[in-house]
Amino acid sequence: MKFSHCDNDEKHLSLHDCIAERAYFENGKLGFEFNDGFWISPDHPESNLSNLVRTDFSKVEYTLEDGADYDVTIYIFKKNIFIKTIRIEWTIQELLNNINSGKYKLEFLYQYVDYSSRIIECELKLDKKPYRMECVIKISAPEVSYYWNNLCEDRPW
Repeated sequence: MKFSHCDNDEKHLSLHDCIAERAYFENGKLGFEFNDGFWISPDHPESNLSNLVRTDFSKVEYTLEDGADYDVTIYIFKKNIFIKTIRIEWTIQELLNNINSGKYKLEFLYQYVDYSSRIIECELKLDKKPYRMECVIKISAPEVSYYWNNLCEDRPW
């Protein structure tokens, strides 16, 4: 799909509470697609609106430091039979398979950025118990690109 807008500056963009329903890893890039878009602030140069609004269908692409799967670490937190939380490491392929199969949706919550590294706190949402699983994704990516076509004035924060 072609997009009319691309921004590499995250200053006026947010993935908070945005849900990725498709993901991919190709040509050294990890990407997530959002049917319900992501947030753009009224201060963004492409916005002529007075409040924070969602975009239409959009995607975010992380250009990985070395372009390899070791640039991404994924931790899933689950309760075991003793009701203790355990941390399980997933590969990129496991994350992609679980999202693209429709088994899970990935909701972005918080992102912490330091130079070319970022830690993303998120949740995997599913249709049956436990309904949500905490997830942390660590990405070494010197560049991130946000793509969208339109701002949805009728979808403010």
